Order: sequence, then C-alpha cells, then structure tokens
Amino acid sequence: MTSDGKIYIRELTVGDVSPEYVGWLNDGAINQFMEVRHTVSTEENCRAFVQSMSDDPNSFLFGIYTASDGRHVGNIKIGFVNWRYRTAQVSFFIGDRSCWGRGYASEAILLANQFAFCELGLERLEAGCYESNLASLRALIRCGYSVEGFFRKSFVLNDRRESCFWLGLLKSETAYAAS
Repeated sequence: MTSDGKIYIRELTVGDVSPEYVGWLNDGAINQFMEVRHTVSTEENCRAFVQSMSDDPNSFLFGIYTASDGRHVGNIKIGFVNWRYRTAQVSFFIGDRSCWGRGYASEAILLANQFAFCELGLERLEAGCYESNLASLRALIRCGYSVEGFFRKSFVLNDRRESCFWLGLLKSETAYAAS
C-alpha cells in the first residue's frame, strides 16, 4: 500500500530478512520497547517468524519501505485479528535509526489503518505502548487513536516496573467509515 508520502508498506517476506534487519532486533536502543528484547534474534528465527506470520490467517506483517529508494526501514503488523468481532492489534517499529523522527511510523500506521478497515473490514484497532515510549504514543494519537486505558506497572523495562498505555481506534472515527 502506498500513500503520497515518504513511505509505503508491503507484505514482508522471508526474502526481506537481512543481516541489517536482524541487527535492529538485537540493538538495545531499537528493541527496548519490544518483547523481542528478551531473546537473541538470528536470521534463522527471523525467517521462521516471518513465515509464521505469512501462514497465519489472523496476522498481517508488513515491511515499511522508503518511497525514494525502496529501503526497508521497519515493520508494522496487524495481528491477533478477531474475525467474529472484527478487531485487531497494531504494532510497529522503525529499525533504521536514521529514519527516527521523520513521521514514517505515523504514515505506516495510517496505511495499516486503511488496510485493516477497507481491505479486512475490521471495525476496531488497538495498540499498546510503554509509558516512556512517547514517540509511539504521539504517533498513535496523531493517527486518531484515543487512550482508553493505562495499565499501571504492568511490565518490567530496564529492571524497573513500567506502565503501559492502551489505545483504540474505531472505523467510525475515520474517513473510512462510509466504506
């Protein structure tokens, strides 16, 4: 999916797993807000994860690519799709540090929202982020998500208890409401 902006998203494939991608997942500055921080990533287990997402009818894993040169800079996932209730969770990261602060996550979220609401027919999206992950919180709010909950001291980050924001977006709150 493309926008008129700086990035596009497309399904991530096993062939997209590169040493650079694996490096992102093992970089403490990049993975600090991701559960993958608790394991060591290898090309083998990354390929297995990407394949499992491709095989899972309830998950959609996209790579985030720069429009100018097609460089892979991060991922965004629509997962845990509940087809009965037409809901899902969105998670994302920008792995290429040179792309931080450029609005790529916000663009990717908007593209994922469009896919979820228009292509999948979902009615609600949810996302969570640690309280100290202000960049993700701002990106989600910028894309129309509302804070619906705050889970106090529910995770451990850097050896201390950390709270988590829970956000939601309804299709009826977007421009896709008529579709």
